[in-house]
Amino acid sequence: MLIPSRRKTISLAAASLLTMPLLGLPLASQAQSFLNTVTQRELEALQLSGEGIALDFPRLADTGSSVPISANIEAPAGTTIMGVDVFLPENPNTRALRFKLAEPAAKFSFTTRLRLAGTQSAWVVVTLSDGTRRGTSLPTIITSSACFDES
Repeated sequence: MLIPSRRKTISLAAASLLTMPLLGLPLASQAQSFLNTVTQRELEALQLSGEGIALDFPRLADTGSSVPISANIEAPAGTTIMGVDVFLPENPNTRALRFKLAEPAAKFSFTTRLRLAGTQSAWVVVTLSDGTRRGTSLPTIITSSACFDES
């Protein structure tokens, strides 16, 4: 009779836990966790409608350390805004910002500054009360000084 090692037993138990719904949440809710780290290509593949989202993001920024962004969001008739995510796909942590609204709203606005790892697009993705998402993006180019000090 073959007795599995302790390490093998632990890995089998962990694998079985990963296939079970976490905390009683349906698997569909868990599938949304992929949005914690997402690429530009994955965001584009979602083919999100940008209707109702007005995004202001500079096309050119001198430095990526503090780039302003603002958004005005209006939910379609019959729905409300449940949450808003801001993604920077080229950053190490792609989700830069998350708003979870305590009270669903028909309109939501925000203004902040983001730290960008380099030239990229900023994405604003809105989750609506009917479970759908809308989103839009704008690119920015991060420039740097033409003078470099070799010291």
